[in-house]
Amino acid sequence: MDASFDYSRWTGAELQRAETTATQFLAEKQQDISRAFSSQCAALETLVGMLRKADMTLEEKLDCFARIAEVSEGIQDCARGFFELGSQPLVARVLATAENQ
Repeated sequence: MDASFDYSRWTGAELQRAETTATQFLAEKQQDISRAFSSQCAALETLVGMLRKADMTLEEKLDCFARIAEVSEGIQDCARGFFELGSQPLVARVLATAENQ
């Protein structure tokens, strides 16, 4: 959980509002998110396909590996960001509930 948010001080209503906002955002952006991931996956497929070429030089292979790493990191960053957006209010609510018991 992001250290900049101290959910322990949030009320139940604030936590519920954050969860609802995250749910609505992810639902509204579902198609855009899906297209972005599909585009990144297509880029990976293209790069992996390039590695099948037998006549690639070492420099071309290294460039391809670097580009695969960049696209992969982008996918990971996006996925982590969307996961955190959706999960933080849920985790915060569970922690708040546990602390109150």
